[in-house]
Amino acid sequence: MSSKSHQLLSKLKNSLPKVETNAEPTRMLHVFPDLATKSAKGARAAKLSVSLYQHDIDRLDTIKDFMKSQGFRNLSDSEALRLACRRVAIDGALIDVYKSMQSEDGRRKQE
Repeated sequence: MSSKSHQLLSKLKNSLPKVETNAEPTRMLHVFPDLATKSAKGARAAKLSVSLYQHDIDRLDTIKDFMKSQGFRNLSDSEALRLACRRVAIDGALIDVYKSMQSEDGRRKQE
C-alpha cells in the first residue's frame, strides 16, 4: 500500500465519530409523516420479498379478517403487513417479542 493511501486511511480512522452504546434502548414510537401530502400521483412502493412461518400467516389472516369485519373488503397481504408495521409499538417490549419469536421459530441462535 502506498504511503498516501496509508495516510488517508489513518486520517479516516481518526476522524470517524465514536459510537457510544447505551444499556437502555431508546423507547419511542415512530411518528409517520403526513404521507397524504408527500405522496406523488403514480408513486410506487418498493418491492420486498419476505418469508413467513404459518403462525405469522395466520396472524396476517386475522388482521385481514378484522378489517373485513370493519367493512374494508379485499385487503391485500401487503396492506395487512403495512398496517402491522405502522401499528407496532417500538419500545423495550419489542425485545421480548423478538426473543419469543426466535424461540418459536427455532431458526437462530438465541441471544
